[in-house]
Amino acid sequence: KDYGLSISTKQVSFSVFRNAAENALYKICKNFKPKNKNLKYLITDTSGKILKNSFDLKTLLKNANWKNLQK
Repeated sequence: KDYGLSISTKQVSFSVFRNAAENALYKICKNFKPKNKNLKYLITDTSGKILKNSFDLKTLLKNANWKNLQK
């Protein structure tokens, strides 16, 4: 798998790709100024739909079901 890192003024995202020629399978994002504290860390799919969210990155990564995220 390939990966990429995107940094903007609003968030940082770590994208995971099946291969470099496709869109990201999912993104792990950190929002700098979330409207809700549970939206600080998120896992989103290719369309931007939120799959998991948490206020703590360690909790988010621990509780994510990675087999269901793979396509």
